[in-house]
Amino acid sequence: MRQLALTSLLLVIVLVSLSAYLRLSHSGIGCADWPACYGLIGNASDSVPTVESTLERLATETQQASSWATPAHRLIASALGLAVLAMALIAIAQKRHRAISIALLMLTVFLTWLGIHSAGLHSPAVVMGNLAGGFTMLALLGWMVLQPEKPVTSRRPVVRNWTIAAVTLLVFQIGLGGLTSANFAASACPELPTCNSRMLPGPGLATAFDLSRSHAIGSSGLALGGPERAAIHQLHRLGAVLTTVLVVVAGIVALQAKLGVSAVLVLILVAAEFAVGIAAVIADLPIEIAVLHNWLAAMLLLALLRLLALSQRQQAIR
Repeated sequence: MRQLALTSLLLVIVLVSLSAYLRLSHSGIGCADWPACYGLIGNASDSVPTVESTLERLATETQQASSWATPAHRLIASALGLAVLAMALIAIAQKRHRAISIALLMLTVFLTWLGIHSAGLHSPAVVMGNLAGGFTMLALLGWMVLQPEKPVTSRRPVVRNWTIAAVTLLVFQIGLGGLTSANFAASACPELPTCNSRMLPGPGLATAFDLSRSHAIGSSGLALGGPERAAIHQLHRLGAVLTTVLVVVAGIVALQAKLGVSAVLVLILVAAEFAVGIAAVIADLPIEIAVLHNWLAAMLLLALLRLLALSQRQQAIR
């Protein structure tokens, strides 16, 4: 069972990165002449000859960029589905980890259905559904795999409370990152630390959180947006600052509790994630940095879950 969980976790980590790459490349990030093609989700109108040929070429290049990632994603997802099914059958037979295994199986079915019946990667509901489903599978498998094999003692049970708070805020921050992508808002704030000369999010947040809407398409084939883009982007930035502070506190508390390796890993990952987020803005968001930003968030979540697992075991000993 543990071997299957570990294999599934590794597959999910790869899928999270591939999903990020596909989502970002289909939005136009990484294409030639970026960000001219950002948000290209429709066909250019014949009435705009000055941009039609350019957009048509960029659309083709975007499709070519993901030609290898799509079959790889499907192949790995199929292998993951078989592993999760095997885990569910073993869990039912052994009467262990049944709740998590069945939840993983249901998530796999949901994500499969979403991939088959969704209109594509441009719907906010589809983007958030894929993101939430993938990271939930990552967290459940991480919780199974990262449980300590031997009891660990500590003088600081407060680690658990700080880690729970850090995990909660990180999950919220990951959701804000998904909403930033779903609203084509990655390039809405080109300067630091302000966003269009504002420190706080402006109007339009309610629109950014609305997953039921469809993006309007302009004559050039680009998704149309309004002030909600800058608002959700700046909220994501503010969330990054708060999340970083809270995770650093959790890491320091864990260090004081003599959880050295896990605590140091958390501190390194949160520093790297924050630095990559800044680099993404400064470097005009190349797709490599954008995917790395997503991957580091996944690794940070797993590292925090490791701390939480250790603190849970510590409390049990007492």
